[in-house]
Amino acid sequence: MPSPCVETRRVVFEFLDDELGEPQVVKIVEHLERCPPCKGFFAFERTFLSVVRRRVSVDEAPPELRERIQKALADRKRSSPTA
Repeated sequence: MPSPCVETRRVVFEFLDDELGEPQVVKIVEHLERCPPCKGFFAFERTFLSVVRRRVSVDEAPPELRERIQKALADRKRSSPTA
């Protein structure tokens, strides 16, 4: 069975994108309150995503890149146990 840290970090992007249900969010928030390393990991990822979102616009990416990214995200969602 994976550790709470592994389980928490596995869904970092879904959590940051508000894609999880309330029970999962509560469980993650409780874990982050007790686990400084995971809290730091989430803070870094939140900041990183914020910077990327500010600096990159979908309109700036070539169509081929947008298609590859969309396919990769769809594939990841299909293979995710939380999907």
